[in-house]
Amino acid sequence: MISRRNFFAMTTIMCVIFFMFQFSNVALEGWNNYEVNSHVADKDELHGRSDMYRTQWAQEEAGAFPRSLVVYIGNEVRPTREVAEVWSTYTKRKFEAYPSLEAYDRFKRMDGTGRPEMIVVDTREMDLSRAENCGYLEKYIESGINLVFCNLPEASEIEGSTQLKELLGIREVAQTQTTVAGLQLYDGFLLGGGRTYQAEDARQDMDLSFPWYKLSSGTKTYMKGFFREESQDPEEDPAVIWRKSYGDAFVFAVNGEYMEDVTGLGLLSAMTAEMNSYEIYPVVNAQNMIYAGYPVLSEENGEEMMRRYNRSLSAVSQDIIWPNMVDISRSSKLGVTCMTAPQLDYVDYEFPREDLLARYLKMLNEQKMEAGLSGVNLSNTPLKQKLSEDYDYMQTTLPSYLFTSFYAGSLEEQQVEEALEATVLEEVRTVVADYDGRSDLVGYQTETVTRQSILSNGLSHTFREDFRVRSVETALGYTSVLVNMDYVVYPASGDEDWDNLAQVLSRNIGTGWENFRGFAGTTASECDSHIRSFLALDYSESREEDSVLLTLNEAELPVWFVLRTQNEAIERVEGGSYKQLEEHVYLIEANERNVKIDLKSSEKYRYIYR
Repeated sequence: MISRRNFFAMTTIMCVIFFMFQFSNVALEGWNNYEVNSHVADKDELHGRSDMYRTQWAQEEAGAFPRSLVVYIGNEVRPTREVAEVWSTYTKRKFEAYPSLEAYDRFKRMDGTGRPEMIVVDTREMDLSRAENCGYLEKYIESGINLVFCNLPEASEIEGSTQLKELLGIREVAQTQTTVAGLQLYDGFLLGGGRTYQAEDARQDMDLSFPWYKLSSGTKTYMKGFFREESQDPEEDPAVIWRKSYGDAFVFAVNGEYMEDVTGLGLLSAMTAEMNSYEIYPVVNAQNMIYAGYPVLSEENGEEMMRRYNRSLSAVSQDIIWPNMVDISRSSKLGVTCMTAPQLDYVDYEFPREDLLARYLKMLNEQKMEAGLSGVNLSNTPLKQKLSEDYDYMQTTLPSYLFTSFYAGSLEEQQVEEALEATVLEEVRTVVADYDGRSDLVGYQTETVTRQSILSNGLSHTFREDFRVRSVETALGYTSVLVNMDYVVYPASGDEDWDNLAQVLSRNIGTGWENFRGFAGTTASECDSHIRSFLALDYSESREEDSVLLTLNEAELPVWFVLRTQNEAIERVEGGSYKQLEEHVYLIEANERNVKIDLKSSEKYRYIYR
């Protein structure tokens, strides 16, 4: 039997607990200002396209910071030219392009001021069997200029030229074409560590057939192929990416087409880190996850939802999908933006519910997630009509909420710019678009609206995507993972139930981005702020004894840099802060115009990345 005193005490405690829970819920409700989008800003007061640093202006700007020069030699319509130019823009380097070695040799300035840091060579349509062309390249190496072969001549051409083999560090052409059982990316080249890409894996989509080159002494391999039976001498395996040392200069070679898309950005950044005792360069510092078509605010495909889940679409979204999204977000540290779809089917007479928008905005706001607007629909409704209906819905339900991010999917450039004229998108400051193969992953859609590209599909994440992600993280500290929720609402097969998709997504996120948690998780609009500062940034850097000095222009602070060293560690940073990403790799946050980074030998301070 419970005494009156104990009964009173228990009752008091229960009342206190009840009051605390009620008070916390009331407080949370009061502090959740979901009706207003905190990312809305006057776009005219933000950095715009005209503030962006451009390589073609670098030589003409009075008082511009000194910068190194990158020279591209090859056909101007080749994708490698775009990669080299975009990378030069992002890293604030000068860029010059010439159609041939002869043309460059005719116009080059070898007096020191015009001496390039590196020459990027596209061998397509270039006859390197001519001794004269190899002679040009040998002369540049002797003068201390680094060479990057973003592809190689035909294997038969290399096999027949002793001069070309010596230049590339190739001892023997074992086979003009071979097929390997997988690829091995070695640790320490790209950020994220080494990785093995096995042929038997369902995610395998890498090119496993290529010429088999055996390398000479003085070379270092960064990625190679391997056969099913382990080689007695791994150094004899087919090389994919390597370098040859020539005194103060290096020759880098890529055996494949990896330099023809955004992967080339990271390869160039990794190569420059190998060229120098240290390398520091600006990055975006943004890790994004985009849920396209979530939430859907109408009760669509009801029969299929009941058959699969025994629930309506709104119940599936809240009771099944939402908890998984929160768990994945918390474990991955990726910033989340949900690109809302008032409707996916605009002709089924299932109109969006007026009560759902506020409910989801509350949920998203509590988790520090962002609500954007999706431009995709599955009923082929004209985009102008779709956006007009979306605007009418917003005006009826919550006119105070203004979208600042827009998912354009695979819309054409002109369609996107026409969409931005719609009233419902008048406060949009950034557009998220599907990856289209272009190298400028982040840039401007219009003078006042930025564009950020999707990098990987969270529901598949193939090996090619994984290699691309590692490269772009190396170059930009940036990623954008797409989760297309259309598959859940309108599944095409039985295995597209959310339970299965969520397991795949969780596994892919856990393995594909685990090593990049040091970069910031951002929503689309937060990423927009990082992009604007990154693109407007110009800077100079120098080394004085054990210190690296940065001087920045008037770009919005903070801005971020990656510092890679060979055998040094950071002791302190003045004017900013730092975070160790990997061994000898640091993320620097610059909070002042002048930053000083003091270094020390890291021989006694070995770091094991966890």
